[in-house]
Amino acid sequence: MRSIYALVALLLFTGVSFAQNLPKFSGLMFGDYYYMAQNHDPSQVNMQAFEYRRIYLTADYTIDNDFWARFRLESDPTGSNLGNGKLSTWMKDAFIDWKNPIGNSDLVIGLQGTWNINMAEGIFGYRPLEKTIQDLHGISASRDLGVSLTERFTHEFSAGLFLGNNSGNSGGLYPDNANGSVTNVNLAYKYKTGYLFLQYASDGLTVLLDGQYSGAAKQQDISTGDLIVNYKTKTYGIGVQGFINTVSKANPDGSNLNRNGVSFNGWVTLVRDLNLVGRYDIYDGNSDKTYQNVTLGPNQFLYCTQNFLLAALDYKVNDHVHFMPNLEYTTYGVSGSKPDVMYRVTYYFDF
Repeated sequence: MRSIYALVALLLFTGVSFAQNLPKFSGLMFGDYYYMAQNHDPSQVNMQAFEYRRIYLTADYTIDNDFWARFRLESDPTGSNLGNGKLSTWMKDAFIDWKNPIGNSDLVIGLQGTWNINMAEGIFGYRPLEKTIQDLHGISASRDLGVSLTERFTHEFSAGLFLGNNSGNSGGLYPDNANGSVTNVNLAYKYKTGYLFLQYASDGLTVLLDGQYSGAAKQQDISTGDLIVNYKTKTYGIGVQGFINTVSKANPDGSNLNRNGVSFNGWVTLVRDLNLVGRYDIYDGNSDKTYQNVTLGPNQFLYCTQNFLLAALDYKVNDHVHFMPNLEYTTYGVSGSKPDVMYRVTYYFDF
């Protein structure tokens, strides 16, 4: 009988130990039913559909007290299509995190999030409704392959440096010509990008200063500066984000392409489990107005001034499920253009 008890105890101990070493799986999904009531592109008017905009499946694994790793797959219908048109997945994150190699720090190696996109998402929240202003206008990629070091000096102050390939999720090679093909495998070693941030966060107030500098083909170096100030409590949040961006020699005459924008974000709890969400962006896609309406031709909507308004209700069914009816309204600084007016019901869940 004692041997049976001993065997049962051993099996229980082994099972607990094994379970503690299993990866932790999580995931999320969000999407919409949308109706395009009006659009600057006449072919998009009255378009309506059910869609999903993001699916994540994430595996986090604690190796020991000093190391943990993450692998994350994403499916995005705008960028995850196979050659036959079928939807697919692609690698979003793949990194190892070394805890406290120097002081109170994290050393992360691999495919990981860039700070000017991901920290803004974490501060403002409501990514299921819309991308942050930099992400929305393609100012920077949300991921890069490289190595980063983050240091927490005090409870309030932190800073970080990140050296990456400037390749996003594309596998490490930087496109060398207009059609995006790679003609020189050494480009992955020639053109790099650096990110940095300084952050103060205490008692609901967050101040984030971050920047990026990238080398690029054809001497079109890219530099970006970004500032976020946000304050939130349990019942409301309010914040602003502003950025400036320069791409050298990007205009047709060889002058610099200068872009900038400011985004005002806010939410307030109306009643329990129901928030009112609002956002207003002002974006200038090219401060040299010469190239907005004439030289850039069909690209003028990318490089013109834009005003963006988002209004939404966020109904939290529980901690993991949200339904968010919302409206997006966008105007363009192109003579004679009509605004975009889109009605949506957005859903979000995680596990």
